[in-house]
Amino acid sequence: MILNILQYGHPLLREECSPVIHISSDILSLLDDMQETLAQGGIGLAAPQVGKPIQMVTINIPATDTTTTWLEVDGRPATLEQIMPLNFINPVLHPFGKKVPYREGCLSITKVYADIMRRSCVKAVLTLMDGRTVTIKCNGLLARCLQHEADHLHGGLFTDLVSPQDHDKVVRRLKLTHPDAFEEDDDSYARRMKEERRAHAREAHTPLPPRKTA
Repeated sequence: MILNILQYGHPLLREECSPVIHISSDILSLLDDMQETLAQGGIGLAAPQVGKPIQMVTINIPATDTTTTWLEVDGRPATLEQIMPLNFINPVLHPFGKKVPYREGCLSITKVYADIMRRSCVKAVLTLMDGRTVTIKCNGLLARCLQHEADHLHGGLFTDLVSPQDHDKVVRRLKLTHPDAFEEDDDSYARRMKEERRAHAREAHTPLPPRKTA
């Protein structure tokens, strides 16, 4: 069954998702539906995007992708063709390497794209749907996709990570494409900047403690 993908502004997209405790028949049925939904277009889909606040993701990157030049599974070289589709629960990610830009979009934020800085490589500890735990190390599009989808599991969206110079442009685009959903209070970047300004202001007005004298 093709599922409805929640769009920007839906409160569930901002929820912290619960770990999957047991891989039940209902979980596997949901995964089948998520894979069918992803097949309509896209390379990654997280459970909260289809209304289920649990830590489950399906990724399917074409084997023709040339950006993923380094891929290991449990310390052994692997190829995208060997591991796709990649279905997993409860991921633990350790991004590393230099930050690089890449133009990102999202099935939950249609018609909005932005250059997002992320770490170039990832070490990901994933529980597969047969219960096995594997450690994947990779770069390229797979590393970026893992980070993007893991963000969904913790209430994050790629629009939270836009650069200051692109922020106003992305906000205008969100207002245009999601006019009924967009509220200034939902703009995580603006909220974070406001909180930082307030913190700096508090620090500036906080008197220094008296120095001790001998």
